[in-house]
Amino acid sequence: MVDMNVTEILSQFIVDTKYENLPAPVVDAAKIGILDGVANMVAGSVQGLANIIGNYVKDLGGTPQSTVVGWNFKTHPTNAAFANGIFGHCLDYEIQGFPPTHGTSSCLPSALALAEVGKYSGQKIIEAYVLGWEIQGRLRAASFSAANPAFHPPGMFGPLGGAAASAKVLGLDTHQTQMALGIAASRTGGLTANTGTMVKSTHPGNAARMGVEAALLASSGYTASDAILETSRGYADALFDGNMDWDIVIGGLGASYRISDPGFDIKRFPAQVYMQNPIEAVLNLRNKYGLTADMVQELVLKTSGRGHSGSLPKTGLDGKFSVEYCAASALLDGEVVIDSFTDDKRFSQAMEQTLNKIKVEPDGLDSDPVVATALLHDGRRVSDECGKFTGSAGNPMGHQLRMAKVWDCTSRVLDDSSGTTMVNLVEDMENIGDISTLMSIISQKTV
Repeated sequence: MVDMNVTEILSQFIVDTKYENLPAPVVDAAKIGILDGVANMVAGSVQGLANIIGNYVKDLGGTPQSTVVGWNFKTHPTNAAFANGIFGHCLDYEIQGFPPTHGTSSCLPSALALAEVGKYSGQKIIEAYVLGWEIQGRLRAASFSAANPAFHPPGMFGPLGGAAASAKVLGLDTHQTQMALGIAASRTGGLTANTGTMVKSTHPGNAARMGVEAALLASSGYTASDAILETSRGYADALFDGNMDWDIVIGGLGASYRISDPGFDIKRFPAQVYMQNPIEAVLNLRNKYGLTADMVQELVLKTSGRGHSGSLPKTGLDGKFSVEYCAASALLDGEVVIDSFTDDKRFSQAMEQTLNKIKVEPDGLDSDPVVATALLHDGRRVSDECGKFTGSAGNPMGHQLRMAKVWDCTSRVLDDSSGTTMVNLVEDMENIGDISTLMSIISQKTV
């Protein structure tokens, strides 16, 4: 227990933060993250696991208040946030902060679901998104050295980010926001062992749902500890054995915002963030030497780790977390896209043959470049590398490439007219008077 009310300080910060006080670079960064997040939700809504979730949420019923993206129905805000959070994360394609928390899919669906009910503005969404990202990022960074890798970060920090975003949309006062954070802290969880399965995407989905529920309950007078983060046997004690750097949690609040400093990585490929450098290294090698998979006898990658799923992922989805699979996909097809991770692709004869050529040698630090070396059938040995993938904070992605990603996502669900309208709305988010305008566009499949 610490000798200060950290929960109250954070709650007051949430209440006091206003759109008009956000620096322009923060707003610009937030709009990039929001557009990327909406695009991910749209594309995620037509994935195989989304059929299960969409029908499940439809069967739950609920007062039709908030849009389930791509499914042409509304439900209670908690259910909509749950579904849209899953859709937003299931591709593992959304932006990623430092340290990783999957901030967007844990808090943006919460803000959108509640703002649609109240017909709130785009400025309110930006406020809520910035704050949700901020709370998650600070808690993650403050506890990073004590984190148990068996817990998946969005399950540990996402509910509090979702609660912060939801509290901001609802306009809760300081005490109510403390209650919302207290409720959300008791909703934390999520196991890393479920990486590579459908349930992984429920961690941000559940965070978004719990954030909405926590704020709604708090707005009605439901109580929780008003010092849940720092109190004895509270959040820090339970999850991190009390090892929380409180200066990181509350130091310099409002002086900078984590959405712009340290910023985020934009994923170029729909796979775990740790797969981005290996994929780009193989693509660099392939393009530099005009390679095809048939020309390669063996491909060796020197990287800092093997990935969660190992050399033979169980499904296409599982392949998002396998260095070998991601490298094989890049070598075989010359691209890694959403459809690279279907079961049909995973178990195709060409993929099976290419996987057998890939060897990973864990070597060096996370900051070291990934080196890809191919032994060719003609006896040549050629190499290339990637240290800062395109889209990383150290090698930012240009507008044209960012928009190519957005269009690839949205074109699976929205026709050109609807997609253009959606993009224009989000890029002008601060001038949207009623967020329902945006939600009506992404509510149904139009292609």
